[in-house]
Amino acid sequence: MYSKVIVPLDGSDLSEQSLPYAELVAKSLGVPIELVQGYDILPASLLGARNRSGVVSTLEEGSRARALVSMESQRRRLDSEGYNVSVLAQRGPAADVIVAIASAEPTALVVMSTHGRGGISRWVMGSVTDKVLHTIANPMLIVRANVLGPASPETSVRSVVVPLDGSALSELAIPHAMSMAGALSAGITVLRITPTEDHYRRQISMVTPEMGAVPDLDLAEPDQLAVEDAEETSAYLDDVRNRMSIDHAHGVAAEHLTNDNIAQAIIDRASAQTSLVVMTTHGRSGVGRMVLGSVTDRVIRHSNLPVLVIR
Repeated sequence: MYSKVIVPLDGSDLSEQSLPYAELVAKSLGVPIELVQGYDILPASLLGARNRSGVVSTLEEGSRARALVSMESQRRRLDSEGYNVSVLAQRGPAADVIVAIASAEPTALVVMSTHGRGGISRWVMGSVTDKVLHTIANPMLIVRANVLGPASPETSVRSVVVPLDGSALSELAIPHAMSMAGALSAGITVLRITPTEDHYRRQISMVTPEMGAVPDLDLAEPDQLAVEDAEETSAYLDDVRNRMSIDHAHGVAAEHLTNDNIAQAIIDRASAQTSLVVMTTHGRSGVGRMVLGSVTDRVIRHSNLPVLVIR
């Protein structure tokens, strides 16, 4: 499924908290790990004319060497544990370096922490993660760093939650969820969230005056719309669960929730049994045709859960 696992680091312990997840995927799929780091040097304009000649290359060599050294202990550890591991340091802003490396291999999985800090410019990993997330086409696993230290995904993640909205695009997350659940020996919960009766009631109250010129218009009642949602969702989830159960040995459950705050409902459900959330950025959901990508953004920003984002 993935050709390699790319792990951006910045020299901090926090940025390295993504490594247990990277190791889990690499071991399960038998793919290599590549540790990557961007580095800066002082702008040439600050060196002065007398110092500029020859100094830039010296500074770059030193910065690159420091970046490689900062990854060396993890490289040695991974190598000693039997992983196929390499390191790569490139000059440039961190996000640009990560995007360039990831984009050169679209089938690679990027596994990234959200809170590391490092480099001359002291970039915040959260902002770098955000830029990478919204730029690359690669699947990307985002791990929330914890100042208390990393948690082992094998012991801390108990299930994989896959929010779906009924679209084929949202279902692109399914094979990735099954792969991760297999690596974790975890069950999968397929989740669909539909609007409440109050949501339909508000929608109907807003559009009814505009429909006054259509005398025969017969709007459905909110409770009728909710019942139709439940019936459609039940049939859809049964179908998805049956398809997934054929290839997943650790159990597939299906849940239907009604909630008008889709992102918060996903967070609450996934947090109830610490879960890895696997979701796409392109599905569409709800009466208001909410773009699931915006929901994905909210889940990433407002939860402490690992989130695997699929495009």
